[in-house]
Amino acid sequence: MIEASSIDHQPTDLELCRRIWRLALPVLVQQALIYLVGLSDTLITGWYLSADDLAAVTVATYISWFLGGLLAIVSAGASALVARMVGAEDMPEANRITGVSISLGILVGFGILGFGLMLAESIIIGMNMTGLAADAAITYFKIVVLAGPLIAIRIVGMTCLAGAGDTRTGSIAMCVVNLINIFLSWALVVGFMGLPKWGIAGVAAGTAIGEAVGGLLILVALIIGRAGIRLQKSILIPDWERTRRIVRISLPTVGETGTNIAGQIWFLALINRLGAVSTAAHGVAIKCESIAYLMVGGFAVPAGILAGQFLGANRPDLARRASNICLVLGNLLLALMGVALFCFDEEMFQLFLGSGKPELIETGATMLPLIAFAMPGLASINVLAATLRGAGATRTPWYLAIVGFFMVRIPITFILARPVDGSFWALGLKGAWVGMLVDLNSRGLMLAIAYFRGNWTKTKV
Repeated sequence: MIEASSIDHQPTDLELCRRIWRLALPVLVQQALIYLVGLSDTLITGWYLSADDLAAVTVATYISWFLGGLLAIVSAGASALVARMVGAEDMPEANRITGVSISLGILVGFGILGFGLMLAESIIIGMNMTGLAADAAITYFKIVVLAGPLIAIRIVGMTCLAGAGDTRTGSIAMCVVNLINIFLSWALVVGFMGLPKWGIAGVAAGTAIGEAVGGLLILVALIIGRAGIRLQKSILIPDWERTRRIVRISLPTVGETGTNIAGQIWFLALINRLGAVSTAAHGVAIKCESIAYLMVGGFAVPAGILAGQFLGANRPDLARRASNICLVLGNLLLALMGVALFCFDEEMFQLFLGSGKPELIETGATMLPLIAFAMPGLASINVLAATLRGAGATRTPWYLAIVGFFMVRIPITFILARPVDGSFWALGLKGAWVGMLVDLNSRGLMLAIAYFRGNWTKTKV
């Protein structure tokens, strides 16, 4: 919650940094644990199963991101509104927004469940997947999507708590999710203590069970009450006015999320033309690069929270200063990550794959030094887009996502991501990552221009 000292006097940059770090440290843990859900699946599949299974996990993960992204229709608006209400010290309204958001999230979660089960095969086949890899991807996706409603409770509940300033509860829940996921996925692959060896289905089952438990934990935390937010039966009934406000703020974020995931799926479909080895190598490279996303998320989330809370307290000056500090810290952190990607590319791949699958290391490791040069753009995209969303200015990140994916990344990938034949226009997997590099840096620059113009501080929610 907003501290009185932040409103009654002009806090120093050091005081703001302390507040940011108090929010950021649990988020860094939480982001790391969310990342580990997918990481453990990739590690277990890479060590124990085939390249076809690894390609399946890559493709199914992209689709799961898309379906999970649909929850932004609730979570984006909920987070912005809860933060504003907390900043304005209107906790009863913050609780009502939370209750309506959880109800809407559950409805979306059941929609994700039905959508995933009905269309899994069509989606996988439509992404140029064939043979054993396609069969494995369909199996993995259908099992994970069964946890859809509880995943919805976890995501929406965590964003509402974060809007109120509680980033610790989500970290604790994700710790439990990962412990269950890692153990069960591994146990159901190797047949630990007489358990069946389910292969890719075992990896998916461990993930689904872990996610379901995480949703239940967040639900219990909301019922007990955290950071002034408490879920009660009387506030769960959706009403039109609050639903309208949540959805109005969220819709551009849904558009942004849909654009990102649709662009990513199209991007992956172009890579799939290169074969299962390139798809699997791309999946491992993405897992390595995703470490940067989780690291900068530690400062993106506080940027959004503080932007909303300070604007709710009618302190746009503090909202700008807090966001500027988050941007600087995010860039410094990703500069270090860029050095690691550039210098330890093969070592990072070997961590995922062990000593086996040398063809994947040869194909994918060289992507990491390339994407190291996209770290400034990645930092700007994450921190500045989170700031704008926290303020309720959700249209700009969406519009720039459309430009980045469909006017930059996809055209470059379509031209350059062709089987290597010695010609300039056929760079294989590297052609796709060149497209990603140009997209991230150009989009980061455009977001920085929009941010420093300052119109986001005048957004009405």
